[in-house]
Amino acid sequence: MRIRNRILTLSVLILTGAMVACSFLPIALRRQAPLTPTPTRTLKPTFTASATSSPTPLPSDTPVPTPTPTPTLPPTDTPPPTDTPTITPVPTDTPLPSATLRPTPRPTRRPTATPTPRPTKVPPPPFTGSIVRGYTHCGGYAGVTGLVKHANGGPYPGVAVGVWSDVWQGRVAVSEANGKFELSLTDVPVGKFKVAVVRLETCSRRDGLPTAMDCQRLSNVVEVVTTAHCTGTGANQVTEVHFVGP
Repeated sequence: MRIRNRILTLSVLILTGAMVACSFLPIALRRQAPLTPTPTRTLKPTFTASATSSPTPLPSDTPVPTPTPTPTLPPTDTPPPTDTPTITPVPTDTPLPSATLRPTPRPTRRPTATPTPRPTKVPPPPFTGSIVRGYTHCGGYAGVTGLVKHANGGPYPGVAVGVWSDVWQGRVAVSEANGKFELSLTDVPVGKFKVAVVRLETCSRRDGLPTAMDCQRLSNVVEVVTTAHCTGTGANQVTEVHFVGP
C-alpha cells in the first residue's frame, strides 16, 4: 500500500512539473522573437490538469465468522414395524333361497313345585268344657256356675275360670277344694257370654281384680246366654258348665 501511494504521489509531481513547464514556454519564445525570426508556431493546446481522484481505500477485510459446529443428534432407533396379522374375512354362508330357517323352540321349564307347608299341629288344650244344663231364676240372680275335675272324676281345685263378652272385659274365679266355681252376672246386662279356663298370671287387671278378655286360655271357649224373662221358652239365667282336665 505504501509503495502504491508513493508511485501515485510521484506521478502527480511529474504531471504538475510538466504543466508548469508548458506555461513558461510561450514567454521564452516571445523574448527570443526579435532576435531570431522564427516562424510562428502554433501553440499546443494547454492541457488542463484534471483532478486526480483520490485513491479509494480498499475495504477492510471482513473477518469471516467462525462456523459454529451444530451438534448432530444421533439418529433415534426406530422400532421395526410390528407385523399386523391380516384378518381373513370369514365367508358368510348364504342360505339357499328355498330353505326357510325355523326357530328352534326353547324347552319349557317346568314350574318348580312349591312344597305346601304342613299345618302345625296345635296341641289340644289341657281342659275341655261343656254345658251341663241351664235353668231359670226369677229371684233376680244370673251367672255361671260349674265344676272343675280331673279325668278320673276327682275335684280339681285352684283352676282359674273366666267369663267375658265382646263388650265386657269380664271377671275370673278360682275353683275351690271341691272343684266348684261361681261367676256372677247379676250386675251385667243380659246377653251372650264366653267361658273358659284361663292362666291367671296372664290376665289384665281392673280396679285390682283380674279380667278375662285377654287371658291365655287353657280350654275351649263355651258360649252361654242369659235372658231377661225367667219364664217361657228359651228363658235362662244360670248356666252350669263342667271342665275336665288332666
